[in-house]
Amino acid sequence: MKKRYYFLWLVAATGLSIICYNYWSFSCGRCTVASLLTISFPAGILIGINLVAVAILLYLRNRPRRSNHRSQCICGVHLSQDW
Repeated sequence: MKKRYYFLWLVAATGLSIICYNYWSFSCGRCTVASLLTISFPAGILIGINLVAVAILLYLRNRPRRSNHRSQCICGVHLSQDW
């Protein structure tokens, strides 16, 4: 999957989770038809946690990689430049 579709999937999953939670709240009598598409406090917490998780994932995937180039072997022998 290409990187540009990650944001689309995130928005779609967030919208779907809001709709599912509000539908459940409506079915239990905690929500009215007027507030069916609004973001409640628990839904806001879930969205915030998901955004933090996505930010951490993007940071870990895009951070610069360290080179494993060593001039010495673990045993102490010097390695040649083209090894």
